[in-house]
Amino acid sequence: MRAGQDDQLTWLQQYVGALAAIVLAFALCETALAQATRVKPPVPTGVDPGGIAIALIATGIDYTHPEIKDRLARDGEGEVIGYDLIDNDNRPYAATSLPENHDGAVDTLLARRILSTYRHARLVPVRVDPNDKVMLARALAFTATTPARIVAVPLWGESRETWEFFQQAADQVPDHLLILPAGNADAVAQGRAQFPAALNLKGALIVAAVNETTERGTLARPGAPRIDALMLGRGGSWFPGIVPTAADATEAVALAAGLAACTQHGKAPLGAQELREQLLALAVRKEGPRETPVLDPLCLYGGTRY
Repeated sequence: MRAGQDDQLTWLQQYVGALAAIVLAFALCETALAQATRVKPPVPTGVDPGGIAIALIATGIDYTHPEIKDRLARDGEGEVIGYDLIDNDNRPYAATSLPENHDGAVDTLLARRILSTYRHARLVPVRVDPNDKVMLARALAFTATTPARIVAVPLWGESRETWEFFQQAADQVPDHLLILPAGNADAVAQGRAQFPAALNLKGALIVAAVNETTERGTLARPGAPRIDALMLGRGGSWFPGIVPTAADATEAVALAAGLAACTQHGKAPLGAQELREQLLALAVRKEGPRETPVLDPLCLYGGTRY
Protein backbone atom coordinates (compact mmCIF):
# COMPACT_ATOMS: atom_id res chain seq x y z
CA MET A 1 0.00 0.00 0.00
CA ARG A 2 2.84 2.35 0.81
CA ALA A 3 4.27 2.07 -2.72
CA GLY A 4 0.86 2.77 -4.24
CA GLN A 5 0.42 5.83 -2.06
CA ASP A 6 3.86 7.10 -3.09
CA ASP A 7 2.93 6.65 -6.76
CA GLN A 8 -0.29 8.58 -6.25
CA LEU A 9 1.57 11.34 -4.42
CA THR A 10 4.15 11.57 -7.20
CA TRP A 11 1.42 11.73 -9.84
CA LEU A 12 -0.41 14.43 -7.88
CA GLN A 13 2.77 16.49 -7.52
CA GLN A 14 3.44 16.21 -11.25
CA TYR A 15 -0.15 17.21 -12.04
CA VAL A 16 -0.01 20.23 -9.74
CA GLY A 17 3.36 21.21 -11.19
CA ALA A 18 2.05 21.03 -14.76
CA LEU A 19 -1.05 23.03 -13.82
CA ALA A 20 1.11 25.68 -12.16
CA ALA A 21 3.26 25.90 -15.30
CA ILE A 22 0.16 26.46 -17.44
CA VAL A 23 -1.13 29.18 -15.11
CA LEU A 24 2.29 30.86 -15.14
CA ALA A 25 2.40 30.73 -18.95
CA PHE A 26 -1.00 32.42 -19.18
CA ALA A 27 0.10 35.06 -16.68
CA LEU A 28 3.25 35.78 -18.68
CA CYS A 29 1.21 36.09 -21.88
CA GLU A 30 -1.17 38.54 -20.21
CA THR A 31 1.78 40.53 -18.87
CA ALA A 32 3.40 40.65 -22.31
CA LEU A 33 0.11 41.75 -23.86
CA ALA A 34 -0.32 44.49 -21.27
CA GLN A 35 3.25 45.69 -21.79
CA ALA A 36 2.82 45.69 -25.56
CA THR A 37 -0.29 47.79 -25.15
CA ARG A 38 1.35 50.27 -22.75
CA VAL A 39 4.65 50.84 -24.54
CA LYS A 40 4.02 53.56 -27.08
CA PRO A 41 6.68 54.52 -29.62
CA PRO A 42 7.12 58.15 -30.61
CA VAL A 43 5.14 59.33 -33.59
CA PRO A 44 7.42 59.32 -36.67
CA THR A 45 8.49 62.79 -37.72
CA GLY A 46 6.85 64.25 -40.78
CA VAL A 47 4.86 67.06 -42.32
CA ASP A 48 1.19 67.33 -43.10
CA PRO A 49 0.51 65.40 -46.33
CA GLY A 50 -2.45 67.55 -47.31
CA GLY A 51 -5.65 66.13 -48.73
CA ILE A 52 -9.05 65.49 -47.22
CA ALA A 53 -8.96 64.63 -43.52
CA ILE A 54 -10.78 61.60 -42.14
CA ALA A 55 -11.10 61.00 -38.41
CA LEU A 56 -11.01 57.42 -37.14
CA ILE A 57 -12.50 56.93 -33.67
CA ALA A 58 -11.36 53.48 -32.59
CA THR A 59 -9.22 51.59 -30.07
CA GLY A 60 -5.87 52.78 -31.38
CA ILE A 61 -3.64 52.20 -34.39
CA ASP A 62 0.01 51.51 -35.12
CA TYR A 63 0.95 54.95 -36.43
CA THR A 64 4.47 53.67 -37.22
CA HIS A 65 3.08 51.38 -39.93
CA PRO A 66 4.61 52.29 -43.33
CA GLU A 67 1.16 52.68 -44.92
CA ILE A 68 0.03 55.07 -42.19
CA LYS A 69 2.93 57.15 -40.86
CA ASP A 70 3.19 59.44 -43.90
CA ARG A 71 -0.58 59.98 -44.09
CA LEU A 72 -1.11 61.30 -40.56
CA ALA A 73 -2.68 64.75 -40.38
CA ARG A 74 -0.28 67.21 -38.75
CA ASP A 75 -0.23 70.81 -37.60
CA GLY A 76 2.17 73.50 -38.78
CA GLU A 77 4.89 72.25 -36.45
CA GLY A 78 4.65 68.65 -37.61
CA GLU A 79 2.77 67.43 -34.52
CA VAL A 80 0.20 64.74 -35.27
CA ILE A 81 -3.43 65.84 -35.16
CA GLY A 82 -4.91 63.03 -33.14
CA TYR A 83 -5.61 62.13 -29.55
CA ASP A 84 -5.54 59.26 -27.07
CA LEU A 85 -8.39 59.85 -24.65
CA ILE A 86 -7.34 56.86 -22.55
CA ASP A 87 -3.81 58.13 -21.86
CA ASN A 88 -4.52 61.84 -22.50
CA ASP A 89 -1.74 62.33 -25.04
CA ASN A 90 -1.40 62.68 -28.80
CA ARG A 91 -0.16 59.12 -29.37
CA PRO A 92 -3.28 56.98 -30.03
CA TYR A 93 -1.22 53.80 -30.33
CA ALA A 94 -2.04 50.10 -30.44
CA ALA A 95 0.51 47.52 -31.55
CA THR A 96 -0.05 45.43 -34.67
CA SER A 97 2.09 42.63 -33.22
CA LEU A 98 -0.77 41.63 -30.96
CA PRO A 99 -3.02 38.67 -31.85
CA GLU A 100 -5.29 39.24 -34.85
CA ASN A 101 -8.42 39.39 -32.72
CA HIS A 102 -7.06 42.25 -30.60
CA ASP A 103 -8.89 45.49 -31.30
CA GLY A 104 -5.74 47.50 -31.89
CA ALA A 105 -4.52 45.25 -34.69
CA VAL A 106 -7.96 45.33 -36.29
CA ASP A 107 -8.14 49.12 -36.19
CA THR A 108 -4.72 49.45 -37.81
CA LEU A 109 -6.13 47.35 -40.65
CA LEU A 110 -9.13 49.67 -40.86
CA ALA A 111 -6.86 52.72 -41.05
CA ARG A 112 -5.03 51.05 -43.93
CA ARG A 113 -8.38 50.31 -45.62
CA ILE A 114 -9.31 53.99 -45.45
CA LEU A 115 -6.00 55.11 -46.90
CA SER A 116 -5.95 52.47 -49.63
CA THR A 117 -9.44 53.44 -50.76
CA TYR A 118 -8.53 57.11 -51.13
CA ARG A 119 -4.80 57.65 -51.39
CA HIS A 120 -4.97 61.41 -50.87
CA ALA A 121 -6.62 61.15 -47.47
CA ARG A 122 -4.93 62.24 -44.27
CA LEU A 123 -5.82 60.46 -41.07
CA VAL A 124 -6.88 61.92 -37.72
CA PRO A 125 -6.68 58.95 -35.30
CA VAL A 126 -8.57 59.08 -31.99
CA ARG A 127 -8.20 56.31 -29.39
CA VAL A 128 -11.05 55.52 -27.01
CA ASP A 129 -12.36 52.90 -24.64
CA PRO A 130 -15.49 51.78 -26.54
CA ASN A 131 -17.29 51.07 -23.25
CA ASP A 132 -16.77 54.57 -21.82
CA LYS A 133 -19.77 56.70 -22.73
CA VAL A 134 -18.13 59.99 -21.77
CA MET A 135 -15.00 59.18 -23.74
CA LEU A 136 -16.99 58.37 -26.88
CA ALA A 137 -18.67 61.77 -26.73
CA ARG A 138 -15.38 63.56 -26.02
CA ALA A 139 -13.82 61.83 -29.02
CA LEU A 140 -16.49 63.18 -31.34
CA ALA A 141 -16.17 66.64 -29.80
CA PHE A 142 -12.41 66.48 -30.39
CA THR A 143 -12.91 65.88 -34.12
CA ALA A 144 -14.67 69.26 -34.31
CA THR A 145 -11.33 70.89 -33.45
CA THR A 146 -9.58 69.13 -36.35
CA PRO A 147 -9.75 69.48 -40.16
CA ALA A 148 -11.79 66.25 -40.40
CA ARG A 149 -15.42 66.46 -41.45
CA ILE A 150 -15.70 62.76 -42.26
CA VAL A 151 -15.70 60.64 -39.10
CA ALA A 152 -15.42 56.85 -39.22
CA VAL A 153 -16.62 55.07 -36.06
CA PRO A 154 -16.18 51.27 -36.52
CA LEU A 155 -17.55 50.47 -33.05
CA TRP A 156 -20.83 49.04 -31.84
CA GLY A 157 -22.58 47.46 -28.88
CA GLU A 158 -26.02 46.58 -27.54
CA SER A 159 -26.15 49.16 -24.74
CA ARG A 160 -28.02 52.35 -25.58
CA GLU A 161 -26.70 53.96 -22.40
CA THR A 162 -23.10 53.65 -23.64
CA TRP A 163 -23.93 55.81 -26.66
CA GLU A 164 -26.32 58.40 -25.19
CA PHE A 165 -23.65 61.07 -24.71
CA PHE A 166 -22.31 60.32 -28.19
CA GLN A 167 -25.78 61.12 -29.52
CA GLN A 168 -25.74 64.47 -27.74
CA ALA A 169 -22.28 65.23 -29.14
CA ALA A 170 -23.46 64.31 -32.64
CA ASP A 171 -26.19 66.93 -32.40
CA GLN A 172 -23.45 69.53 -31.91
CA VAL A 173 -21.53 68.64 -35.10
CA PRO A 174 -24.14 68.72 -37.89
CA ASP A 175 -21.43 69.50 -40.44
CA HIS A 176 -19.72 66.13 -39.80
CA LEU A 177 -20.60 63.06 -41.84
CA LEU A 178 -20.61 60.23 -39.30
CA ILE A 179 -20.08 56.81 -40.86
CA LEU A 180 -21.35 54.09 -38.52
CA PRO A 181 -21.57 50.28 -38.72
CA ALA A 182 -24.94 48.54 -38.82
CA GLY A 183 -23.50 46.24 -36.14
CA ASN A 184 -23.05 42.52 -35.70
CA ALA A 185 -24.58 40.88 -38.77
CA ASP A 186 -26.29 38.06 -36.85
CA ALA A 187 -27.70 40.44 -34.25
CA VAL A 188 -28.99 42.78 -36.96
CA ALA A 189 -30.63 39.88 -38.80
CA GLN A 190 -32.31 38.80 -35.55
CA GLY A 191 -33.62 42.30 -34.93
CA ARG A 192 -31.48 43.07 -31.88
CA ALA A 193 -30.73 46.78 -31.58
CA GLN A 194 -27.13 47.71 -32.33
CA PHE A 195 -25.75 51.05 -31.20
CA PRO A 196 -24.91 53.68 -32.30
CA ALA A 197 -26.76 52.67 -35.50
CA ALA A 198 -30.07 52.25 -33.63
CA LEU A 199 -29.89 55.87 -32.47
CA ASN A 200 -30.98 56.81 -36.02
CA LEU A 201 -28.76 59.87 -36.10
CA LYS A 202 -30.02 62.11 -38.87
CA GLY A 203 -26.66 63.05 -40.36
CA ALA A 204 -25.10 59.60 -40.15
CA LEU A 205 -24.45 57.05 -42.86
CA ILE A 206 -25.05 53.51 -41.57
CA VAL A 207 -23.26 50.85 -43.57
CA ALA A 208 -22.79 47.08 -43.73
CA ALA A 209 -21.09 44.54 -45.97
CA VAL A 210 -23.36 43.34 -48.76
CA ASN A 211 -22.46 39.64 -48.51
CA GLU A 212 -23.10 39.10 -44.82
CA THR A 213 -26.29 41.18 -45.00
CA THR A 214 -27.95 39.59 -48.03
CA GLU A 215 -26.95 36.04 -47.02
CA ARG A 216 -28.93 36.47 -43.80
CA GLY A 217 -31.96 37.95 -45.53
CA THR A 218 -31.74 41.02 -43.32
CA LEU A 219 -33.07 43.51 -45.86
CA ALA A 220 -36.24 41.51 -46.51
CA ARG A 221 -37.14 41.05 -42.84
CA PRO A 222 -40.18 43.06 -41.67
CA GLY A 223 -39.05 45.86 -39.41
CA ALA A 224 -35.45 45.52 -40.56
CA PRO A 225 -33.11 48.08 -38.99
CA ARG A 226 -31.86 51.07 -40.89
CA ILE A 227 -28.99 50.40 -43.29
CA ASP A 228 -28.23 53.31 -45.60
CA ALA A 229 -25.67 51.62 -47.85
CA LEU A 230 -23.94 48.31 -48.45
CA MET A 231 -20.29 47.98 -49.40
CA LEU A 232 -19.33 45.28 -51.87
CA GLY A 233 -17.95 42.14 -50.28
CA ARG A 234 -14.87 40.17 -51.17
CA GLY A 235 -14.84 39.20 -54.83
CA GLY A 236 -17.79 41.46 -55.61
CA SER A 237 -16.02 44.51 -57.00
CA TRP A 238 -15.99 45.35 -60.66
CA PHE A 239 -12.20 45.39 -60.26
CA PRO A 240 -11.40 42.33 -58.10
CA GLY A 241 -7.87 42.26 -56.73
CA ILE A 242 -7.49 46.01 -57.17
CA VAL A 243 -10.23 47.47 -55.01
CA PRO A 244 -10.44 46.69 -51.27
CA THR A 245 -13.75 45.12 -50.29
CA ALA A 246 -15.67 44.74 -47.04
CA ALA A 247 -15.83 41.50 -45.07
CA ASP A 248 -17.96 42.97 -42.28
CA ALA A 249 -19.55 46.19 -41.05
CA THR A 250 -16.31 47.57 -39.58
CA GLU A 251 -14.52 47.26 -42.91
CA ALA A 252 -17.59 48.74 -44.59
CA VAL A 253 -17.17 51.83 -42.39
CA ALA A 254 -13.53 52.22 -43.41
CA LEU A 255 -14.22 51.84 -47.13
CA ALA A 256 -17.23 54.17 -47.02
CA ALA A 257 -15.10 56.82 -45.29
CA GLY A 258 -12.44 56.57 -47.98
CA LEU A 259 -15.03 56.69 -50.74
CA ALA A 260 -16.69 59.73 -49.14
CA ALA A 261 -13.35 61.55 -49.24
CA CYS A 262 -12.85 60.48 -52.84
CA THR A 263 -16.24 61.98 -53.69
CA GLN A 264 -14.86 65.38 -52.68
CA HIS A 265 -11.66 65.06 -54.70
CA GLY A 266 -10.86 68.34 -56.43
CA LYS A 267 -14.08 69.97 -55.26
CA ALA A 268 -15.00 72.69 -52.82
CA PRO A 269 -15.84 71.30 -49.36
CA LEU A 270 -19.34 69.85 -49.17
CA GLY A 271 -21.78 69.93 -46.29
CA ALA A 272 -22.45 66.64 -44.54
CA GLN A 273 -25.89 66.12 -46.08
CA GLU A 274 -24.74 67.02 -49.59
CA LEU A 275 -21.73 64.72 -49.28
CA ARG A 276 -23.98 61.92 -48.05
CA GLU A 277 -26.29 62.34 -51.05
CA GLN A 278 -23.42 62.39 -53.54
CA LEU A 279 -21.95 59.26 -51.98
CA LEU A 280 -25.21 57.34 -52.22
CA ALA A 281 -25.59 58.47 -55.84
CA LEU A 282 -22.53 56.34 -56.68
CA ALA A 283 -24.51 53.12 -56.15
CA VAL A 284 -23.70 50.40 -58.68
CA ARG A 285 -26.97 48.59 -57.89
CA LYS A 286 -29.65 48.32 -55.22
CA GLU A 287 -30.62 45.44 -52.96
CA GLY A 288 -33.81 44.35 -51.21
CA PRO A 289 -37.31 45.79 -50.98
CA ARG A 290 -35.97 49.11 -49.72
CA GLU A 291 -33.58 49.33 -52.68
CA THR A 292 -30.58 49.84 -50.42
CA PRO A 293 -27.68 51.33 -52.43
CA VAL A 294 -24.64 49.11 -52.98
CA LEU A 295 -21.33 50.97 -53.27
CA ASP A 296 -18.13 49.84 -54.94
CA PRO A 297 -15.18 51.50 -53.12
CA LEU A 298 -13.37 52.34 -56.33
CA CYS A 299 -11.97 55.86 -56.31
CA LEU A 300 -11.54 56.49 -60.02
CA TYR A 301 -11.84 59.65 -62.09
CA GLY A 302 -10.71 60.10 -65.67
CA GLY A 303 -8.93 56.75 -65.69
CA THR A 304 -6.76 57.68 -62.71
CA ARG A 305 -7.08 55.90 -59.40
CA TYR A 306 -6.94 58.27 -56.43
